[in-house]
Amino acid sequence: MATLVTDKGKPYIEDVWDVDDFRRVADNNEWDVTDSQLLDAMEYVVENFDANYGITWDTIEMAIAREIGDE
Repeated sequence: MATLVTDKGKPYIEDVWDVDDFRRVADNNEWDVTDSQLLDAMEYVVENFDANYGITWDTIEMAIAREIGDE
């Protein structure tokens, strides 16, 4: 997920998670979720982001479980 990117000669690390990543976690858990629920889970991750821990597969799983009430 993390990629070293250079923009205008300045390097930085970009860590991108998209809805397909969230869908993969839901599918792996055999959860039937809507795109709206995945978007809500993504918003939850953003709103509760902690740079000490970052975003992980576990973070995504917890957010989706919380959204669908399967914690």
